Amino acid sequence: MFKILWVDDDDHVLEAARRLFREHPWELITVQSQSSARDIIEREDIAVIIADQNLGPSSGVDLLEEVRHRSPSTTRILVTGAIDSSVLVESVNRCHLFRFITKPWENAIVVENVEKAIQYHQLKITQTSLLKEVSLQNRELERLTLGLEQLVTERTLTAQESKNQIEKKVSRLRDLVRFIKDLSLLTSIEDLMGLMRKELKGVHELRPLILGYLESDRSGKILFFQGKQVVEHSVRQLWSTNSRIRINEYDDQVYLANEFGRPVGKVIAIPLNRRGLNGKVESEAPATIFFEHVLADDKVDGFLDFISERLQPLAIAIDRILLEYHLKFTSLQWESTFDGIHDPIAIIDIDYEVIRANRHFVTHGERSLNKSCHQLLNQSASVCRGCPVKSALTTGVPQRGQIRCGHRLYEVQSYPIHLRSDGISTNVINHYVDVTRSKELHGRMIQSEKMAAIGLLAGNIAHELNNPLTGIRSLAQVLISSIPEGQQLRDDLLEVEKAADRSQKIIENLLDFSKGDTDQKQVVISLNELVERTLPMLKTAMREHRSQVYLGHDKMDVKVEPHLMQQVIFNLVNNACQAMQSPGTISIETELIDEEKVKWAGLRIRDSGPGIPQDLLDSIFEPFFTTKKEGEGTGLGLSMSRSVIQNFGGDIYVESQIGEGSVFTVRLPVL
Repeated sequence: MFKILWVDDDDHVLEAARRLFREHPWELITVQSQSSARDIIEREDIAVIIADQNLGPSSGVDLLEEVRHRSPSTTRILVTGAIDSSVLVESVNRCHLFRFITKPWENAIVVENVEKAIQYHQLKITQTSLLKEVSLQNRELERLTLGLEQLVTERTLTAQESKNQIEKKVSRLRDLVRFIKDLSLLTSIEDLMGLMRKELKGVHELRPLILGYLESDRSGKILFFQGKQVVEHSVRQLWSTNSRIRINEYDDQVYLANEFGRPVGKVIAIPLNRRGLNGKVESEAPATIFFEHVLADDKVDGFLDFISERLQPLAIAIDRILLEYHLKFTSLQWESTFDGIHDPIAIIDIDYEVIRANRHFVTHGERSLNKSCHQLLNQSASVCRGCPVKSALTTGVPQRGQIRCGHRLYEVQSYPIHLRSDGISTNVINHYVDVTRSKELHGRMIQSEKMAAIGLLAGNIAHELNNPLTGIRSLAQVLISSIPEGQQLRDDLLEVEKAADRSQKIIENLLDFSKGDTDQKQVVISLNELVERTLPMLKTAMREHRSQVYLGHDKMDVKVEPHLMQQVIFNLVNNACQAMQSPGTISIETELIDEEKVKWAGLRIRDSGPGIPQDLLDSIFEPFFTTKKEGEGTGLGLSMSRSVIQNFGGDIYVESQIGEGSVFTVRLPVL
């Protein structure tokens, strides 16, 4: 883990730095004095030092200049309130500064600069290591040169031969350094094959090499040349993966002949061994190079000497490339796995920003992920109501919630990610399940059950009341026929008969309302008649309120399904009653609205309740939206009412003012 030293005499700055690097895989060391910084530089291997310009008793530039001499590989960054040209020139000249950070800083810029500083630190360490190696080789060369002078003195006749040998060694060393440098730039197995072919083009007794390597799942691949192209071949069985060099062994010849389906001559098999952490060679080589050849026996040793110098760099390069392949494969495998899930899934941080997401989350949101989850999914500047992310981060255990995104309802499962030893979670995995359809079906099932219960109740009421009402009405008619006109008793009996008739009509309307016959066809009926049929069923709901009913005298025939239209009227009036927490006034009006090309039958239901906030007016007709407590409403009444009205060719809208009540208006085309 790379260590970063931050020096600042302001504890608030250091605390901000600690928060900033909390989620990054670096160890941050913070001190407030230059003396403490010097002690840490002496003891620790510091990759990056970040120092404030204003440090007592001397400046941050002085400290960084000292660090430059004590620890040249440590990358140096200066923090200053404002960049002054003189400070810039002084700091660059004195301490070879890598970057400036100005206060106040942006977190993303600081992290980016630190990442580049660590990369620069790694580069310097690599350069230092190579320089040391070259220095050792140069000292060896100097030693050989000194030995050459001695040989020149002692053996004048062999001086030229010794010189040639030294030049050959230097040339081989230079070639090896160049080869290692070329290896470090490779990014694929194919490029490595091309480099080896170029390296061995002077050995005419060799056919193009064959490379076998093991993938992460231990399946074998063989790469070989067809012309100038590198071809990959999946093997039927693995070659021998032991770690010893094999020269012209029969088993290798048979193996290659079986894989390629052609005769194979003499083969030199050279395993590219991997060394473990203890420095010992592992028993199984992850890759093996096969050389078909026609080398004479006396040239085999020379070839092995040449190739042996390159084995360790080759093994390291192949290990690195295979590791990169494995990481890419693993990353692609996880990405494909999550993209295969049809529900949106996203990794979200403590600030609700989306770090990664699967394909279905991007489909539901936007292409760019540099935003918060509520901006991407819901186009909202605030956190979605019911979002469980905060609760999951606080408790450290999975949480569940429900959010609305437009007309869709999602059940969200938030799973906290524990990456730190202290158990604190800063990221969660959110799994979004679309439950819109199931909730709608559940609401419709509840509505159907309600209507079934009302139907059963209405049937029992009709059965129990129709018989006595029929008897009352029949007896009243008999008595009326026997009493002469003009007597008070006759008038009273007429009122009894009318009351019995009204009671039977109320029961009939209740039965029609509760049938809920979905196969019922649209019929032409007066809007006033529908209102008159429905209001008797709302007397209980309206008994605490003063009701005002104004039915227009104009003919307002509309084509609707009566029971569905009654449900709409019932829902609107019942909602108005529930909206008024204390006794108030409900006004129900019908009127004929005459426009230029069409006439409308209008129904207006007004209440004197508290009104609807303006920010909720656009949402009340959405499915599952409700301000009632859990268990008191499904949030489907108004959405179903709007759907019914729109199916009949009409529209429904609302007007409301806080403290003045609400007005729901229904308009249907008049026939």
